[in-house]
Amino acid sequence: MAVWKCGECGAVAEARCKPGKCSSCGVIKDKLVKEETAKKEK
Repeated sequence: MAVWKCGECGAVAEARCKPGKCSSCGVIKDKLVKEETAKKEK
């Protein structure tokens, strides 16, 4: 899973692929930025 952050409103969404738009403010997917996540150690 990847974490996507909206560049307009700052909302965060977790999804495998880039969402089509922000679920909070509805801005187009070009404004969504992939956030780095810490890998889990086993």
